Amino acid sequence: MEPHTFEQDTVTYEVRFTRSPEAWIARIRRAGEATAQLVAFPHGRGYDADDVRASLIAGCEAAVPTLPWAGVTRH
Repeated sequence: MEPHTFEQDTVTYEVRFTRSPEAWIARIRRAGEATAQLVAFPHGRGYDADDVRASLIAGCEAAVPTLPWAGVTRH
């Protein structure tokens, strides 16, 4: 699946998706940073059967504010 980039609160995030036997794995990272947050979306309910990618993207965008990010340093 193609990567996805989005912005929230002036911070750009990059997401890469991998499909495993149990779930879709999203590696979400702030643009330019090496550290990623991993979020798993188990297979099953909750996906739009016609557009799984859009469902995963919506889940990632909703998850970002709740993830334990290190503080952003602005210069």
